Amino acid sequence: VKLYLESPNIGVPEHLFHYPAVVLHRSFEGDFIKQPIGTGAFLLEEYAQGERAVLTRRTDYWRNGADGDPLPYLDQLTYVSIDKDAAVAALQSGQIDTFYQPRPSDWEALKEMPNLTVDSASTANCFLVRVRVDLEPWDDNRVRTALKMCQDREKILQLSYFGQGDLSIDAHVAPIHPAYAEKPVPAYDPEGALALLQEYAAEKGIELPLRVTLATKNDQSEPEIAQTLKEMAEPGGFDISLDITEPNGYWDRWTEVDLGITAWAHRPLDTMVLPLAYIADSDGNPVPWNETRWADAEFAEKLREAEKTLDIEQRRTIMAEIEDIMQERGPIGNSYWRRVWKISSDRLMDSPAHPTEYDLLYSSWKRQG
Repeated sequence: VKLYLESPNIGVPEHLFHYPAVVLHRSFEGDFIKQPIGTGAFLLEEYAQGERAVLTRRTDYWRNGADGDPLPYLDQLTYVSIDKDAAVAALQSGQIDTFYQPRPSDWEALKEMPNLTVDSASTANCFLVRVRVDLEPWDDNRVRTALKMCQDREKILQLSYFGQGDLSIDAHVAPIHPAYAEKPVPAYDPEGALALLQEYAAEKGIELPLRVTLATKNDQSEPEIAQTLKEMAEPGGFDISLDITEPNGYWDRWTEVDLGITAWAHRPLDTMVLPLAYIADSDGNPVPWNETRWADAEFAEKLREAEKTLDIEQRRTIMAEIEDIMQERGPIGNSYWRRVWKISSDRLMDSPAHPTEYDLLYSSWKRQG
């Protein structure tokens, strides 16, 4: 296999491992059951959309376990489609062994339950408060900065996610990333925010408070973040109205709203998400997932340099500059990076939490009793 890249990129292996990437044999015609060509530990035996999937042990899997025996240890995996509340009840009653993507409320309910194992992982998953820099008032960096200053990050984390996360600095680079450059977490400063908005309002000939609408989806922790930010931003000179819709309603327009909270998934490298969301294409147009329309020439130059820098310490120096640019004039506010959990029956062994929330069960086994 040969890959032809437009420019050097250290993240090729991670991009191939990332959840949207599926590597298929050139002969694949669309049926995983008929053509189980791959490197995974299990074969798809049954699939009923919206109902269930059954996977069975691959006898010619290429890995061995720590004990020297061939993997996987489990003979069969059965996935059933039930809602989260039903999954919690089924786990408590012993009907299932684990379930996918526990919510914060599930963690809170199950964390001290007997006969369960709870494992957590730090991630680069986040809920970004992002603005359209091509629209007023967000085209003015003073307004963007004022909104960022209205985040009491620790309080937002506690109220929306039970404190289970790592605080952020308004740059889309997380502590879990190898080349993250640690910086002080900005303080909640409504007085400073108000001073910036007063300067902006005087120049524009408008009165405060500045009235804006914050859109997001009724899912995970977004409503709690939105409500908390609304209250925190009031003494900073903002009057925020909330527009909270069902998930499909937000995803239908997520790149169009001028002020929104968007959930972004984990990427294992610092250089993976930045070109998806914060640059322009060769014609100068924002790339498709650049929901903020922000494109900064210095940022793009530093990012290209980081993408080809393999040495972590050298890349950390570059990432420190990238983080500074995003903090000083970027289009996002971010209070925290959220933690994820794997909650399982204590009979299911070696089933760790993973930042991308993969079910990595190739070395898992189930004890009796």
